Amino acid sequence: MPSKTRILALVVAVVLAATGCAVGDDVGGARPDQAAEQVEDLLRTRYARWYAGIILDEPAGTMTVYRKPGSDLDVVVRNRFANVDIRFADARLSEQEMLVLTEQVMADVEYWRSEGIAVSGAGPSPDGSAVLVMTVDGAAGEAERLSDHYRKPIVVERGSAEFAPFSVGPDGIPSGPTSS
Repeated sequence: MPSKTRILALVVAVVLAATGCAVGDDVGGARPDQAAEQVEDLLRTRYARWYAGIILDEPAGTMTVYRKPGSDLDVVVRNRFANVDIRFADARLSEQEMLVLTEQVMADVEYWRSEGIAVSGAGPSPDGSAVLVMTVDGAAGEAERLSDHYRKPIVVERGSAEFAPFSVGPDGIPSGPTSS
């Protein structure tokens, strides 16, 4: 017959698994950078319509979760990660919305080139305020033209996407940056 200790350990393991925690997860008293992946997984899974992004302030030991208002996201995160210093701030766009807009901008690269805007990259802003678009010029008027066209907030920065060189090992797995 199993001992009471073994039964209790089994019950604890089942409860932890059911709530999404693995045995050994230490979110209680965890630094925000240690809990960020778990928080992000929860929010992308259960709150995709509201979740925009996370910004960590490691020197201050805080995590700011950006989300659109209108859900119980704050309560759930506070309860689940009670020992992590988490702050909440409003976002204009969810990560989902920003990813859709990013795809639209990147699909229209040739159109924008014909309009004199050389788009070289795009992606969501972690604070949910806008989609960040990199252009060759980074000219002030480009953001206004893009925002007007898509009817969503876009911020333009001068830059281009850079790719880190890597080599593929005999096992077919990339082995990281190479020097060339």
